Amino acid sequence: ASGLDFNLSDADYVKFFASARALGFDAFKIKVGHPDLAWDLKRLRLLKEAVGTPSAIMVDANEAWTPKEAIMRLHAYRDAGHEILWIEDPCIRDDYDGLRQVSEALPFTQINTGEYLDLAGKRRLLEARGVDIMNVHGKPGDVLRAAWLAAEYGVRVALGNTFLEIGVHMAAALPEADWIEYSFQNYNHLATQPVLFEQGYAIAPDRPGHGITLSDQARREHAVATLAEGVRPAPPAPIQL
Repeated sequence: ASGLDFNLSDADYVKFFASARALGFDAFKIKVGHPDLAWDLKRLRLLKEAVGTPSAIMVDANEAWTPKEAIMRLHAYRDAGHEILWIEDPCIRDDYDGLRQVSEALPFTQINTGEYLDLAGKRRLLEARGVDIMNVHGKPGDVLRAAWLAAEYGVRVALGNTFLEIGVHMAAALPEADWIEYSFQNYNHLATQPVLFEQGYAIAPDRPGHGITLSDQARREHAVATLAEGVRPAPPAPIQL
């Protein structure tokens, strides 16, 4: 489970990830990169208090650090007892040499990055050995090209949140996909047969296309409301474009 949690209060943060745990999530990605190291360490501690011992913890710095700062932070997390599966976007996206330095200096974790680069930039990143897990987003064709490029260098990929759980079909078509990001299943009621999960794995439907059809009941219940009797629509705009 991952979330845009940087702005949450500690109480809301704990509630958010406890809810994810209750849904069956067992791997968690949190935002880090606060100027105060103690803040990051507190969030890591609160995550464990909320979910117990997860199978994996990932952190996302959103390019907050220099390479040296990234190295220092990840060592500090580990010294505090937090094993991190990957650090996402530790420093600026096109600092290929800096990302290589971070990767070489942190053998106990993995660098997940590359989603903001075009295909030429991804190639430069791979040639620099500045990525351990390529983060792929975007249109299906772009995702396929990026993943097959990564495969040429023996680099695995994680499918980002562009497709959410519908991306399980995309992931199945990629050569070396380890992870997909998916929703909190809060739209499942809209589908007749939503994507199923078992022990942390998304089960690809065997139905045509992405396998999702809208529920007729949901169509009725969530239809756009009609105007009540006696309520007039807003007047037309004075300028017709």
